[in-house]
Amino acid sequence: MGADSATEHHAEAALSVARPHGLLQVSTLAEWARARADLGQGRAGQAAVRLGPLLRPGPRRGHFGLWMLAVPCLVEATVLAGLDEDVTGMVDLYAEWAALGADPQARAQLTRLRALTAREEDCDALYRRALEEHEAADGQFEHARTFLSYGMWLRRRRRPLEARHRLRAALVGFERCGALLWERRTQSELRAAGESALDEDADALGRLTPQQQRVATLVASGATNREVATRLSLSPRTVDHHLRNVFSRLGVRSRVELALLMNGDRTERTAAGGDRA
Repeated sequence: MGADSATEHHAEAALSVARPHGLLQVSTLAEWARARADLGQGRAGQAAVRLGPLLRPGPRRGHFGLWMLAVPCLVEATVLAGLDEDVTGMVDLYAEWAALGADPQARAQLTRLRALTAREEDCDALYRRALEEHEAADGQFEHARTFLSYGMWLRRRRRPLEARHRLRAALVGFERCGALLWERRTQSELRAAGESALDEDADALGRLTPQQQRVATLVASGATNREVATRLSLSPRTVDHHLRNVFSRLGVRSRVELALLMNGDRTERTAAGGDRA
Protein backbone atom coordinates (compact mmCIF):
# COMPACT_ATOMS: atom_id res chain seq x y z
CA MET A 1 0.00 0.00 0.00
CA GLY A 2 1.47 3.37 -1.02
CA ALA A 3 1.75 6.32 1.32
CA ASP A 4 -1.20 8.10 -0.30
CA SER A 5 -3.39 4.97 -0.17
CA ALA A 6 -2.43 4.31 3.44
CA THR A 7 -3.42 7.83 4.46
CA GLU A 8 -6.77 7.50 2.72
CA HIS A 9 -7.38 4.07 4.27
CA HIS A 10 -6.70 5.22 7.83
CA ALA A 11 -8.59 8.50 7.40
CA GLU A 12 -11.66 6.69 6.09
CA ALA A 13 -11.51 4.26 9.01
CA ALA A 14 -11.36 7.15 11.48
CA LEU A 15 -14.19 9.04 9.78
CA SER A 16 -16.42 5.95 9.65
CA VAL A 17 -16.38 5.94 13.44
CA ALA A 18 -16.20 9.68 14.09
CA ARG A 19 -19.06 10.88 11.90
CA PRO A 20 -21.88 8.71 13.33
CA HIS A 21 -20.80 9.60 16.88
CA GLY A 22 -20.23 13.31 16.34
CA LEU A 23 -16.53 13.13 17.18
CA LEU A 24 -15.63 16.47 15.62
CA GLN A 25 -12.03 16.57 16.75
CA VAL A 26 -11.32 13.18 15.20
CA SER A 27 -13.06 14.24 11.98
CA THR A 28 -10.99 17.42 11.82
CA LEU A 29 -7.72 15.52 12.24
CA ALA A 30 -8.71 12.92 9.64
CA GLU A 31 -9.64 15.54 7.04
CA TRP A 32 -6.46 17.45 7.82
CA ALA A 33 -4.43 14.29 7.19
CA ARG A 34 -6.18 13.76 3.86
CA ALA A 35 -5.59 17.38 2.87
CA ARG A 36 -1.87 17.11 3.68
CA ALA A 37 -1.70 14.02 1.50
CA ASP A 38 -3.46 15.99 -1.27
CA LEU A 39 -0.87 18.76 -0.96
CA GLY A 40 1.92 16.21 -0.98
CA GLN A 41 0.52 14.92 -4.28
CA GLY A 42 0.22 18.43 -5.71
CA ARG A 43 -3.60 18.39 -5.50
CA ALA A 44 -3.96 21.86 -4.03
CA GLY A 45 -7.52 22.42 -5.23
CA GLN A 46 -8.72 19.19 -3.66
CA ALA A 47 -6.99 20.05 -0.37
CA ALA A 48 -8.73 23.43 -0.32
CA VAL A 49 -12.12 21.83 -0.95
CA ARG A 50 -11.52 19.39 1.91
CA LEU A 51 -10.47 21.99 4.45
CA GLY A 52 -12.80 24.83 3.49
CA PRO A 53 -15.91 23.59 5.33
CA LEU A 54 -13.88 22.97 8.48
CA LEU A 55 -12.08 26.29 8.71
CA ARG A 56 -13.77 29.09 6.82
CA PRO A 57 -16.10 31.60 8.53
CA GLY A 58 -19.19 30.03 10.01
CA PRO A 59 -19.94 27.69 12.88
CA ARG A 60 -16.65 26.41 14.24
CA ARG A 61 -16.19 22.68 14.48
CA GLY A 62 -13.70 20.90 16.68
CA HIS A 63 -11.16 22.32 19.09
CA PHE A 64 -9.50 25.66 18.35
CA GLY A 65 -6.02 24.18 18.71
CA LEU A 66 -6.82 21.39 16.24
CA TRP A 67 -8.15 23.48 13.41
CA MET A 68 -5.29 25.92 13.88
CA LEU A 69 -3.06 23.04 12.80
CA ALA A 70 -4.91 22.97 9.50
CA VAL A 71 -4.92 26.72 8.73
CA PRO A 72 -1.46 26.73 7.05
CA CYS A 73 -2.60 23.93 4.75
CA LEU A 74 -5.77 25.78 3.78
CA VAL A 75 -3.91 29.01 3.02
CA GLU A 76 -1.25 27.20 0.98
CA ALA A 77 -3.81 25.11 -0.90
CA THR A 78 -5.93 28.16 -1.75
CA VAL A 79 -2.94 30.13 -3.04
CA LEU A 80 -1.40 27.27 -5.03
CA ALA A 81 -4.74 26.38 -6.59
CA GLY A 82 -5.16 29.99 -7.72
CA LEU A 83 -8.57 30.23 -6.11
CA ASP A 84 -10.14 33.66 -6.11
CA GLU A 85 -10.61 33.78 -2.35
CA ASP A 86 -9.23 36.20 0.22
CA VAL A 87 -7.26 34.27 2.86
CA THR A 88 -6.06 37.37 4.70
CA GLY A 89 -8.51 36.73 7.52
CA MET A 90 -7.17 33.21 7.97
CA VAL A 91 -3.59 34.49 8.11
CA ASP A 92 -4.58 37.09 10.71
CA LEU A 93 -6.34 34.39 12.71
CA TYR A 94 -3.22 32.25 12.61
CA ALA A 95 -1.19 35.25 13.78
CA GLU A 96 -3.32 35.32 16.94
CA TRP A 97 -2.54 31.63 17.48
CA ALA A 98 1.20 32.17 16.89
CA ALA A 99 1.23 35.02 19.41
CA LEU A 100 0.06 32.66 22.16
CA GLY A 101 3.36 30.78 21.96
CA ALA A 102 1.74 27.36 22.35
CA ASP A 103 3.31 26.01 19.16
CA PRO A 104 7.05 26.73 18.73
CA GLN A 105 6.76 26.24 14.96
CA ALA A 106 3.84 28.63 14.52
CA ARG A 107 5.95 31.76 14.16
CA ALA A 108 7.92 30.39 11.21
CA GLN A 109 4.78 28.96 9.63
CA LEU A 110 3.06 32.34 9.97
CA THR A 111 5.93 34.03 8.13
CA ARG A 112 5.65 31.39 5.39
CA LEU A 113 1.94 32.18 5.08
CA ARG A 114 2.73 35.86 4.82
CA ALA A 115 5.26 35.08 2.07
CA LEU A 116 2.62 33.08 0.19
CA THR A 117 0.18 35.99 0.32
CA ALA A 118 2.52 39.00 0.19
CA ARG A 119 3.20 41.45 -2.59
CA GLU A 120 5.78 40.22 -5.07
CA GLU A 121 8.52 42.54 -3.84
CA ASP A 122 8.17 41.34 -0.23
CA CYS A 123 8.11 37.57 -0.76
CA ASP A 124 11.84 36.88 -0.96
CA ALA A 125 12.63 38.57 2.35
CA LEU A 126 9.71 36.86 4.06
CA TYR A 127 10.80 33.41 2.93
CA ARG A 128 14.33 34.08 4.16
CA ARG A 129 12.99 35.23 7.51
CA ALA A 130 10.78 32.15 7.80
CA LEU A 131 13.82 29.91 7.27
CA GLU A 132 15.72 31.78 9.98
CA GLU A 133 12.78 31.33 12.36
CA HIS A 134 12.67 27.60 11.64
CA GLU A 135 16.27 27.36 12.84
CA ALA A 136 15.08 28.41 16.29
CA ALA A 137 12.26 25.84 16.43
CA ASP A 138 12.17 22.07 16.39
CA GLY A 139 10.18 20.82 13.42
CA GLN A 140 11.97 19.30 10.44
CA PHE A 141 8.84 18.64 8.38
CA GLU A 142 7.59 22.23 8.49
CA HIS A 143 11.11 23.50 7.86
CA ALA A 144 11.23 21.35 4.73
CA ARG A 145 7.82 22.64 3.65
CA THR A 146 9.13 26.20 3.80
CA PHE A 147 12.19 25.24 1.74
CA LEU A 148 9.82 23.64 -0.78
CA SER A 149 7.50 26.63 -0.92
CA TYR A 150 10.44 29.01 -1.36
CA GLY A 151 12.00 26.80 -4.03
CA MET A 152 8.72 26.66 -5.95
CA TRP A 153 8.42 30.44 -5.75
CA LEU A 154 11.99 30.90 -7.02
CA ARG A 155 11.46 28.46 -9.88
CA ARG A 156 8.38 30.30 -11.05
CA ARG A 157 10.42 33.52 -11.07
CA ARG A 158 12.98 31.82 -13.35
CA ARG A 159 15.71 31.68 -10.73
CA PRO A 160 16.55 27.98 -11.18
CA LEU A 161 19.93 27.89 -9.43
CA GLU A 162 18.51 29.38 -6.24
CA ALA A 163 15.41 27.22 -6.57
CA ARG A 164 17.42 23.99 -6.76
CA HIS A 165 19.40 24.96 -3.66
CA ARG A 166 16.20 25.34 -1.60
CA LEU A 167 14.53 22.31 -3.15
CA ARG A 168 17.49 20.06 -2.36
CA ALA A 169 17.30 21.20 1.27
CA ALA A 170 13.58 20.41 1.26
CA LEU A 171 14.24 16.94 -0.14
CA VAL A 172 16.76 16.14 2.59
CA GLY A 173 14.29 17.29 5.25
CA PHE A 174 11.43 15.18 3.90
CA GLU A 175 13.70 12.16 3.56
CA ARG A 176 14.79 12.45 7.18
CA CYS A 177 11.24 12.44 8.49
CA GLY A 178 9.98 9.79 6.07
CA ALA A 179 7.48 12.02 4.23
CA LEU A 180 7.38 9.95 1.03
CA LEU A 181 4.64 11.89 -0.77
CA TRP A 182 6.45 15.16 -0.13
CA GLU A 183 9.75 13.64 -1.28
CA ARG A 184 8.20 12.78 -4.62
CA ARG A 185 6.64 16.19 -5.00
CA THR A 186 9.99 17.84 -4.27
CA GLN A 187 11.76 15.58 -6.77
CA SER A 188 9.23 16.65 -9.39
CA GLU A 189 9.91 20.31 -8.59
CA LEU A 190 13.66 19.68 -8.82
CA ARG A 191 13.27 18.18 -12.28
CA ALA A 192 11.15 21.14 -13.32
CA ALA A 193 13.92 23.41 -12.01
CA GLY A 194 16.45 21.70 -14.28
CA GLU A 195 18.02 19.16 -11.94
CA SER A 196 20.07 16.80 -14.07
CA ALA A 197 18.76 13.25 -14.44
CA LEU A 198 20.10 10.92 -11.74
CA ASP A 199 20.74 7.21 -11.64
CA GLU A 200 17.33 6.47 -10.13
CA ASP A 201 18.22 3.12 -8.58
CA ALA A 202 21.41 4.31 -6.93
CA ASP A 203 19.76 7.54 -5.85
CA ALA A 204 16.85 5.74 -4.20
CA LEU A 205 19.05 3.13 -2.47
CA GLY A 206 21.23 5.90 -1.11
CA ARG A 207 18.24 7.59 0.49
CA LEU A 208 17.15 4.58 2.53
CA THR A 209 17.75 4.97 6.24
CA PRO A 210 20.51 2.75 7.69
CA GLN A 211 17.93 0.42 9.22
CA GLN A 212 15.97 0.24 5.96
CA GLN A 213 19.20 -0.60 4.11
CA ARG A 214 19.91 -3.45 6.54
CA VAL A 215 16.39 -4.82 6.17
CA ALA A 216 16.48 -4.50 2.37
CA THR A 217 19.87 -6.21 2.11
CA LEU A 218 18.75 -9.20 4.18
CA VAL A 219 15.41 -9.54 2.37
CA ALA A 220 17.15 -9.28 -1.00
CA SER A 221 19.42 -12.13 0.06
CA GLY A 222 16.36 -14.33 0.65
CA ALA A 223 15.73 -13.93 4.39
CA THR A 224 12.16 -14.07 5.70
CA ASN A 225 10.77 -11.27 7.87
CA ARG A 226 11.14 -13.47 10.94
CA GLU A 227 14.76 -14.23 10.08
CA VAL A 228 15.45 -10.53 9.54
CA ALA A 229 13.81 -9.76 12.89
CA THR A 230 16.07 -12.26 14.64
CA ARG A 231 19.21 -10.97 12.92
CA LEU A 232 18.47 -7.31 13.70
CA SER A 233 16.84 -7.81 17.13
CA LEU A 234 13.56 -6.33 15.91
CA SER A 235 9.97 -7.50 16.05
CA PRO A 236 8.51 -9.03 12.86
CA ARG A 237 5.97 -6.20 12.85
CA THR A 238 8.76 -3.59 12.83
CA VAL A 239 10.49 -5.42 10.00
CA ASP A 240 7.24 -5.43 8.02
CA HIS A 241 6.88 -1.67 8.60
CA HIS A 242 10.43 -1.01 7.37
CA LEU A 243 9.94 -3.28 4.36
CA ARG A 244 6.75 -1.48 3.32
CA ASN A 245 8.63 1.82 3.42
CA VAL A 246 11.49 0.30 1.41
CA PHE A 247 9.03 -0.91 -1.25
CA SER A 248 7.37 2.49 -1.42
CA ARG A 249 10.63 4.44 -1.59
CA LEU A 250 12.21 2.20 -4.22
CA GLY A 251 9.05 1.79 -6.26
CA VAL A 252 9.07 -2.03 -6.11
CA ARG A 253 6.11 -4.29 -5.37
CA SER A 254 7.63 -7.57 -4.28
CA ARG A 255 10.64 -9.22 -2.64
CA VAL A 256 11.68 -10.53 -6.06
CA GLU A 257 11.73 -7.02 -7.55
CA LEU A 258 13.71 -5.81 -4.54
CA ALA A 259 16.28 -8.60 -5.01
CA LEU A 260 16.58 -7.82 -8.73
CA LEU A 261 17.06 -4.13 -8.01
CA MET A 262 19.72 -4.66 -5.35
CA ASN A 263 21.52 -7.67 -6.82
CA GLY A 264 20.82 -7.47 -10.55
CA ASP A 265 23.93 -5.60 -11.63
CA ARG A 266 26.19 -7.83 -9.54
CA THR A 267 24.51 -10.97 -10.91
CA GLU A 268 24.96 -9.76 -14.49
CA ARG A 269 28.63 -9.01 -13.90
CA THR A 270 29.19 -12.43 -12.33
CA ALA A 271 27.41 -14.15 -15.24
CA ALA A 272 29.44 -12.22 -17.73
CA GLY A 273 32.65 -13.21 -16.00
CA GLY A 274 31.56 -16.87 -16.04
CA ASP A 275 30.85 -16.72 -19.75
CA ARG A 276 34.29 -15.35 -20.42
CA ALA A 277 35.82 -18.12 -18.36
